[in-house]
Amino acid sequence: MKVVVVTNGDIKDLTFLKKILADASTIICADGAAKYLKEINIAPHLLLGDMDSIDEENLQWVESSGISLIRFPARKDATDTELAVDYAVDMKPHEIIIVGGVGSRWDHSLSNIFLLKKLLAHRIKARIVNELNDMTIINDSIELEGEIGETLSIVPISEEVKGVNLYGLEYPLVERDFSMGSSLGISNRFKEAKVKITLREGVLLVIRAKD
Repeated sequence: MKVVVVTNGDIKDLTFLKKILADASTIICADGAAKYLKEINIAPHLLLGDMDSIDEENLQWVESSGISLIRFPARKDATDTELAVDYAVDMKPHEIIIVGGVGSRWDHSLSNIFLLKKLLAHRIKARIVNELNDMTIINDSIELEGEIGETLSIVPISEEVKGVNLYGLEYPLVERDFSMGSSLGISNRFKEAKVKITLREGVLLVIRAKD
């Protein structure tokens, strides 16, 4: 089961959004992100949040479409995105994709990126995607397919990462250790159509960028 969580960050390309939603088993919408789904006329299976960022027109669309709605109080201990992700986790999917997870609010963007670490602890494959970036977090290994020349970066998000190996990239690494704050893994590139990243200890944020 693949769950897509649509949240209220920046989504500039609605064709991209439709592509991501095309094979979703379940679509969960966080609050004001309903505006994106209404524009492409795709109803989510669930809308949740404190309803502080959804306007009346989009809320009426949700209610008239028979979409399930869960309201939370404005004073709460989690963002709408985290609530949506927690709901998705309870469904026990094999994958969760977050769209609209980054935007002009850096506090929300960073919080959403670190939700990937929470999902890693649940052993659920998880990504945050937008039109130009695709992010995931790993603590063991990952294999990726891409276009030769495509940019790939790795960022330590644990104090230390140890035994990092990069295969199929322009700048390979062999059993390399580095620390949080190091830019060693920034702006590598696919040298082959398939690449592999492994590490022995720690946590890495893996980002594929198209711009």
